[in-house]
Amino acid sequence: MSARVAVLQAGAWGTTLAVILARDGGRQVTLWTRDPVQAAELAERRENRRYLPGIAIPADVDVTADLARALEADDLIVAVPTVGVRALRDRLAPLLRPAHRLLSATKGLDPGTGRRMSELWGEALDPSCIAVLSGPNLSHEIASGRPAPTVVASADGATAKHFQALVGTPAFRAYTNDDLVGVELCGALKNVIALGAGAIDGIGYGENAKAGFITRGLAEIGRFAFAQGGDPLTAAGLAGLGDLIATCASPRSRNRRVGELLAKGLALDAIRAELGGQVAEGIGTTEATHRAARRAGVEMPITAETHAVLFEGKPVREAMRDLMGREQREELSGPLAEVSRLLRAARPR
Repeated sequence: MSARVAVLQAGAWGTTLAVILARDGGRQVTLWTRDPVQAAELAERRENRRYLPGIAIPADVDVTADLARALEADDLIVAVPTVGVRALRDRLAPLLRPAHRLLSATKGLDPGTGRRMSELWGEALDPSCIAVLSGPNLSHEIASGRPAPTVVASADGATAKHFQALVGTPAFRAYTNDDLVGVELCGALKNVIALGAGAIDGIGYGENAKAGFITRGLAEIGRFAFAQGGDPLTAAGLAGLGDLIATCASPRSRNRRVGELLAKGLALDAIRAELGGQVAEGIGTTEATHRAARRAGVEMPITAETHAVLFEGKPVREAMRDLMGREQREELSGPLAEVSRLLRAARPR
């Protein structure tokens, strides 16, 4: 394991990871930001007042805007919003070394192509050296030292275990998973469901409606992941159900907040201004997923209605009525029904 780890981009999540790795994990950490002014401010104040107020950045976290300096580390953790990943990948590609291993902490799909983050990074680095981080990981709680689980997924078992050991701390328990596709898609699509959950809260439809919406959203995530080559059971794990609960319930969830604002009738431009520069990944992921689902012939009614609200001007209440008015059917269908059948067949008699 390398002596130093570099966290690329000092937003809320990147800063959180740098803080806990240094403070709780005893790691030597370089925190990189593309903005030299921000780097100087964080280095002087030892606090990210814009994205993570009230959390002290340990003195031994080296904050820099010098990318070459950050890449002296062999272990790289990327916490850049999806919209910036391709540009950063292209910038990093000529500087990467065979010794580099990369952990993607970005939850979302590429807005332009709908590709997963590991697919983008796999064009610049050996795919066996790439892992992803996902799970119920709300930044401020973790930075405050509250207990939380996470999951590290990679197609390569050794890489998954490497990053499991790297990021795990006494309060941040890391599990591994070999379903890279499923973990990434769960981490991305839960943001789409969180938009609708926030809208339900904003309208005041109540807890029954929200619980049902989240549950059907989970089925939709599993169905899409299966169609893309993932394991539908991953949706029942930390990257699926775990992250979905946290994102749909927490008042700190940006995607849930966007849903509340949509319910109030705010337009997307006004919502983005309300977020103050922070990114709600569910907006771009909705567009990318809707396009991919139509191309693959996967039925995703929640994603379709969310897309209509975000990009076609459909009122939230009308979208909810249309979801409730769909043809009634069996609860388990498609891959979930098949998994259920196989499990029951394997039950000891």
